[in-house]
Amino acid sequence: FTDSFKYLGSRIDCDLRDKHDVCSRIKSATGAFGALRKSIFENKHISFQTKKVVYVTLIINIAFYGAECWCLTEDLLARLRAFHHRCIRVMCGVTRWHVWRHHIRNAELRSRLRLETIDVYIWYRQLRWAGHVARMGHERFPRKFLTSWVRHPRPHGRPQFTYGHSLNKTLSRAGFPTEFKEWTKLAQDRASWRARVYALAEYPTPPPVRASH
Repeated sequence: FTDSFKYLGSRIDCDLRDKHDVCSRIKSATGAFGALRKSIFENKHISFQTKKVVYVTLIINIAFYGAECWCLTEDLLARLRAFHHRCIRVMCGVTRWHVWRHHIRNAELRSRLRLETIDVYIWYRQLRWAGHVARMGHERFPRKFLTSWVRHPRPHGRPQFTYGHSLNKTLSRAGFPTEFKEWTKLAQDRASWRARVYALAEYPTPPPVRASH
């Protein structure tokens, strides 16, 4: 018996919460960022565009490995935002003192790098995965879990924050309908769903194109 173990790169706790997994991903991403900090992210001879590409390709993907199924509370979102803002300040060569002294906003620093907010990167992953599951056949286990429930009375107090709660919050904040029948119907058109997800970006980039066989 164990309280926590790692499976396919994700840390799973006995209480099925994602706090330790999120903290573990932030720690791994911080280590990768630190390894490239002096050579790339703090290098004044490297353009912001190059820093952005390296950051999104490596650091963001490390930080959000498995984020499609995370149940993100506001506390966990605050930790991810703090990590993102800290990396942005380093890439822009700005310290916390500069931010305080010159009243520099995080949105201004993001605009220099043309980076999205951390929420948008989370929306990308969670909404694409939700659309993929919604298009699955009803015999598939991920599709069954999307609408399943446990026949057991709930204990007193606030229920544990579940994937369903997290997905509804993501749909609402991203401007998608939260009614199950509505958003699953929209998700059936894969191209339209992906286009709508990528349209959430403040600095749009074309979605990746899958090679045809």
